[in-house]
Amino acid sequence: MLSIYDFLQKNCYQLGVRIVVVGAGEVGYYITRLLTDPKHQTQNMEVAIIDADAERVSELAAQLDATMVEGSGSHPESLQLAGIDKADLLVAVSSSDEVNLIAGQYAKIQGVKETIVRVEAAEIKAEKGKDNWFLGGDEPDLIFDPDQDTANEIYSLLDSWGAEEIATLGDETVVMIGVTLNSDAEFCGKTLSEIGKLYEPDWSFLVAALRRDGETKIPRSEETLQDGDHIWLVIKRSEKSNVLETLGFKSKKQKRILLLGGGRTAEFLAKKLVEKKFREVTLIEQDAKRAKKLAARLDGVDVVRGDITDAQYLSSDIDAGKYDAAIALTGKDEANVLACMYAKSLGTDRTIAILHRLKLLEVLGSAGVDSALSPVTASANRVLRFVHEVEDVATFLGEDQNFEVVEIRVEEGSKASKSEIKDMNFSHDALVGAIVRDGEPSIARGDSELMPNDLVLLIAPPEQVDSLRKEYFLAKDSS
Repeated sequence: MLSIYDFLQKNCYQLGVRIVVVGAGEVGYYITRLLTDPKHQTQNMEVAIIDADAERVSELAAQLDATMVEGSGSHPESLQLAGIDKADLLVAVSSSDEVNLIAGQYAKIQGVKETIVRVEAAEIKAEKGKDNWFLGGDEPDLIFDPDQDTANEIYSLLDSWGAEEIATLGDETVVMIGVTLNSDAEFCGKTLSEIGKLYEPDWSFLVAALRRDGETKIPRSEETLQDGDHIWLVIKRSEKSNVLETLGFKSKKQKRILLLGGGRTAEFLAKKLVEKKFREVTLIEQDAKRAKKLAARLDGVDVVRGDITDAQYLSSDIDAGKYDAAIALTGKDEANVLACMYAKSLGTDRTIAILHRLKLLEVLGSAGVDSALSPVTASANRVLRFVHEVEDVATFLGEDQNFEVVEIRVEEGSKASKSEIKDMNFSHDALVGAIVRDGEPSIARGDSELMPNDLVLLIAPPEQVDSLRKEYFLAKDSS
């Protein structure tokens, strides 16, 4: 989240930042909500959102502090009403590839610096990066596909057995995972200081954040980890499996996977699982025509027709309990949660549900869902990572989480350069989790010395990230 604000501030738009969002669906709404969140308003930021659905525009006008424009994002008049001629950024995320592409092209003609376009068609995505953009002019700065991004995120979870959340950072040398501790975990009953001493002198991980009793915080060395704590760890990627095994999650080499629903995300995921040689992949799709198409497209996948909300079907016909993981990927949140509940009750080890309404997160802890992902947040993070020039960002689901993970480059002449972390006097709710230097990661310690061009993983409340970046990591003469 913060990264987009840092990016825009770094470019010194003194009169404010103007952003046009095309499409007021799930993705457009979520991105606009982030951009207009008061706690991120470190400068004047104006957002306009365009959608052809009059009822949707009226509904969101009461919810968002943004200019609402009723009309097509592909029409010059609508884009002009949204202020495209003065915009610094266009984010085109409607459900139509054509609308998004036209909006992107028009924005480039109007001089918009950055354009980010949602595209589903594989043929169009393949055109990105070729010598000449097939529509003429400048190509979009980013083309992305929410369904493909979500499928990749699910695969990362399946490849990190036991993790409930995961983000890959630090030039892909570091991961941050979220797990829930149980009483059998080696860390339970120990303070963070005691855990650290066990892994001297070269740590492979760090407990970066903790959620307990609905409150999320950055823990300190005297904190004792307890059964039921949800913790986020920064881990060297090469040590990920070892750390997860220490937490009680033994890696499974040949997993059986059950995909509940046959939409685009399921199709992307099924192909990836077969490519990675998972032991068995079964996909259930209720629509007969869609099931037939998937069966023809997906070699190595057992595609069957059935109702994922039918407990008897999952039990008797599919034997869901024999699978290591069940992933519910339909467009209906209730069906996804219900299917995960059934699968869990039948003995499935891990369950993952796709959610479109984030309010349902509140009930998932007791619903047999181990992990929840949303195309909304996957898309937003994809966009926000791109628009930040030199930093990356990881955000996680849940309204109670008051931290972000942001990559910051240490500049020559900054306060952080050639300083030890313990001398930087961060507040108690911020810390450096990892350092990547010349492609090699290290877990940060108090006596770790930061050097120019180090890539630093900063974990902090959103409202502090910008001030910390300016105070410690930017050169003194930076604007």
